[in-house]
Amino acid sequence: MDVGDAAGNPMIRNALGDSFPASPEVTLRLCREAGIDEYSHVLHLGAGVGTVCQLLIEKFGCRATGVVVVEPFLQHCIYEDERVHYVHSKMNEPPFEPGTFTHVLIECRCVIQRDLESVFSAAKQMLAPGGQLIVNEPVMGPSSTLPKLIGRMVGETRIQEVVYQRTALEIGIEMSTAGFEMINSQPESEVTERLLLKLNQISMLLKMALRFSSFDPKSAEFPFTKKDLLKAFDELRKALDNETFGWHSWRATPI
Repeated sequence: MDVGDAAGNPMIRNALGDSFPASPEVTLRLCREAGIDEYSHVLHLGAGVGTVCQLLIEKFGCRATGVVVVEPFLQHCIYEDERVHYVHSKMNEPPFEPGTFTHVLIECRCVIQRDLESVFSAAKQMLAPGGQLIVNEPVMGPSSTLPKLIGRMVGETRIQEVVYQRTALEIGIEMSTAGFEMINSQPESEVTERLLLKLNQISMLLKMALRFSSFDPKSAEFPFTKKDLLKAFDELRKALDNETFGWHSWRATPI
């Protein structure tokens, strides 16, 4: 099973929930506060396998367009409703006319963007006058450092080339630099608590599966052992609990 099949697997999606690793409750609240209704057209940048777009049209009756970054995920974006549409594209190069959308939604994708300002600039171009950008993201706590083993993994592998550590303040500054005026910015402890709960729920199953599997991380050119992976998983849970990692949301409008 490759990453696309795993992401599209109904059992996995049921276990983790829609909008994972964010929270459907927080996503819906942010969209409600941004005024999304049946007349809205939402652009979801980084739509994954499409579940959030489907969630939005079911709850608000709006139209939703998902930009899917990983092309194999498109085969899992299957939903028989003319109000939802998916395209394969880079997040900073959406193939639409400027001013097409009333809202742009980004969730848990800033962390994998090297040039975040270009993504926000693209979002600004896509918005109609008076439109809103909604962002919901994992962040590093102020003055926090990565846990010891996770820090080693980031430093000794290519993870550091695809994952970028930012604080809430740094993301807010990138948004302002791209030409947005902040409407609201706040921590989202509900997302962090939900993610921690999910990790705790799968912890024992994951540990058993990893211990008894034939998977060898080093065979995939990952210079760590299965024991290291389990320790890093526990470090991640602890970091969520002590607020080394957190979650934050923003709503902003183009200046």
